[in-house]
Amino acid sequence: MIGIDLVEIKRITLTDKFIAHVLSPQEIEVFSARKDQMQFIAGRFAAKEAFLKAQQKALFSIPLNQIEVLNNSDGSPYIVCRGTRYENVSISHERDYAVAVVEI
Repeated sequence: MIGIDLVEIKRITLTDKFIAHVLSPQEIEVFSARKDQMQFIAGRFAAKEAFLKAQQKALFSIPLNQIEVLNNSDGSPYIVCRGTRYENVSISHERDYAVAVVEI
């Protein structure tokens, strides 16, 4: 299955509550060091929603902060959820939007 999601970056509000809702503790460490925090969190949010769509799960059936979007040493993203690693993940940003595709 394939899931895709598109996020308009300006719709993201960087509150502590939103960050904790979307990002895992490990992702928060990476996020905190980034200069492009809005693009980063929008891309992660899109990837997590695309993952749920590919899983054919209702949105938020798995808490977003329990779906981790991490990066390989070459920078390519992958997802870890409930102990399983998913490699077929793509995230892209263009000005006002972030998009992600996940294939399971």
